[in-house]
Amino acid sequence: MIRKMVISDIPLMISLGAEMHQESRYSNLDFDPNRLWSLGEQIIKTPDNYLAAVYEKNNKIVGFCVGYVAPHFFGNDLTSGDFAIYVLPEHRKGMVGVKLIKTYDEWCVAKGVKEPMLGVSAGITPERIGKLYKRMGYTETYTIYKKPEKTS
Repeated sequence: MIRKMVISDIPLMISLGAEMHQESRYSNLDFDPNRLWSLGEQIIKTPDNYLAAVYEKNNKIVGFCVGYVAPHFFGNDLTSGDFAIYVLPEHRKGMVGVKLIKTYDEWCVAKGVKEPMLGVSAGITPERIGKLYKRMGYTETYTIYKKPEKTS
């Protein structure tokens, strides 16, 4: 079942965020639970700008989707993106991710988004996620370059 995230979900979301962080290409960057708490409150309290959805299975949250909507920087048409779509590893072979993406798509339509976007920036199974996004109607459009951290 997919439902809106609520304030009482934030501690668990921080825990899932820590798992995602460790699994991602961002694991070399710091992880701040207090920052995530503040961000979670902001997102939940601002539903006009943010989507915060969780997937529950047997009364346990096994995945989540957090997205945003904003005017494109060229004008007033709306675009969107995701902060994160994450599914616990043991639930990735089912439909949890697909249902979260469909929830994101439906939210984008309801908001009047002209150009919904999803990323694979966390680097968790990017080929597999890319194939899923393509099956769901997304096209690979942008390339992001990263400058490695300088070490002394």
